[in-house]
Amino acid sequence: MKQNLFSDDAVRLDILRQRSYSMRWASLPEDVIPLSSADPDFPPSQEILDTLHEYLNGGYMPYVPPLGITGLRETLAEGIWKRKHEKTEPEWFIPTDSAARAMQIAAAAVLAPGDEAIIFDPVDLMFGVSIGMAGGKAIYYPCQKHGGHWDFSDLEGYITPKTRMLCLCNPHNPLGKLYSVAELRKILDIANAHGLYILNDEVWSDIIYSEVPFHSLMEFPKEDTQHVMTVYGFSKGFSMAGIRGGYLICPEKALFDRAFDVSGVGVTVGGVPCLTQVAMKAAFEKGFPWVDAFVAHLQTCRDMAYNRLNAMPGIHADKQEATFVTFFDMRETGVSSDDFARYILERSRVYLVPGNKQWFGPGAAGHVRLCYATSHAILQEGLDRIERGVQELMNGERLPNS
Repeated sequence: MKQNLFSDDAVRLDILRQRSYSMRWASLPEDVIPLSSADPDFPPSQEILDTLHEYLNGGYMPYVPPLGITGLRETLAEGIWKRKHEKTEPEWFIPTDSAARAMQIAAAAVLAPGDEAIIFDPVDLMFGVSIGMAGGKAIYYPCQKHGGHWDFSDLEGYITPKTRMLCLCNPHNPLGKLYSVAELRKILDIANAHGLYILNDEVWSDIIYSEVPFHSLMEFPKEDTQHVMTVYGFSKGFSMAGIRGGYLICPEKALFDRAFDVSGVGVTVGGVPCLTQVAMKAAFEKGFPWVDAFVAHLQTCRDMAYNRLNAMPGIHADKQEATFVTFFDMRETGVSSDDFARYILERSRVYLVPGNKQWFGPGAAGHVRLCYATSHAILQEGLDRIERGVQELMNGERLPNS
């Protein structure tokens, strides 16, 4: 795999400024650098694009089977086994139009209005959104690492008679952390002891750096994971956010049937477009060498962001074990997360995501998320601008009404 796929010249700003929305290039003024939404600045692998071109050249885009085109689910199961050594069966998979949609289906399958689901706070907003759409109530459990380990010592104190589900983000967004086998076993044992489902989001599981191995709940025996619903998407590792592809894994037949019913796939209310399914299948058949090269590039970006941020006054950043976002602590600058992000946007012209309840829950306060899935040149310029803004804040500069 050629490294120049991720060179400075590989980022086509002329195209991104027309197509890349959701707090990125096409939705911002041209002088703003978006290190914001977790959407890479690089196109997908050429092998995936060639497969899409070949399909389009056939000239037809008909209805497709509700559970996937020929060979899709078999390819997904085989890819998981080869890539992660996790045993799944094709009949456990429900293809979905994005990981976010898979999360919503999972929540709707097990929650009734008024039911509670525990979110490990801080975490991506889609957990709370999915729970709310099902009529449930999100319970935020403050979850941090202490001495290199997740602390779940008081998790059971948050479980009530209304609790139906635990929500796990592995790898964790925005903290960029992984779970050990012992930590996953602890979560699984608590869930099984209380008869709870687990919504297991693994959308980031392709972006793993070299220092710490990735472990999944799917590594455990099937009899222990009957109530685990695993979510995956193609937006992060394969740089295909706009293709809207993902899947939901439900090992238990009754749970699978409920999820399929609420998905609307069987009556074509829901479902995955034919082009998306073609891209998903091609990704697992041909795309992993590109992913490996992408992760190698991202590790250099991670190290650049980590070193630069920690050299700035008032900023403290951890080194991510996974993902391509960093969630740095900026409390010593003397401003809130929202005011920090607003200052860096207005004065430094870099778009960052503030750590607030809207995006990540109440536990995100005092932090800001930065996405580094871009070229070295763009990241370097963004960090230069952030450094100047941080220095101004440390010198007492403020925006009006801050």
